[in-house]
Amino acid sequence: MSALLELSGVSLAFAGSRVLDNVTFEVPAGRVVSLIGPNGAGKTSLFNCITGFYKPQQGAIRFAGREMLRLKPHHVTQAGIARTFQNVRLFREMTVLENVMSGLHCRNRAGVLSALFPPPSQRREEA
Repeated sequence: MSALLELSGVSLAFAGSRVLDNVTFEVPAGRVVSLIGPNGAGKTSLFNCITGFYKPQQGAIRFAGREMLRLKPHHVTQAGIARTFQNVRLFREMTVLENVMSGLHCRNRAGVLSALFPPPSQRREEA
């Protein structure tokens, strides 16, 4: 099984404090994996590197064979990597479906104007 996500020698430091040190692993295609560890272990920093919010000082990150470190965060999302946050608060005035749809905004083609005043093409995309 080939690796869908590959990290090789990823290192990150803030103000001289090393947060990630030579992190190397692969996630095979079709597998569900977990990253666990205590508070302060660097899990969030690692996810921020994978999603393009942080640029590590060393290493490589590849997704489906494509190098991700040169990409801006929105291009990483377009490539298929995204993250969620531990927020269980829902929008009370919205239905369950509308709450779920709120997480798909990065996949919509509509701009701000068509989101506010949806033309037929925007309504078809949401459907």
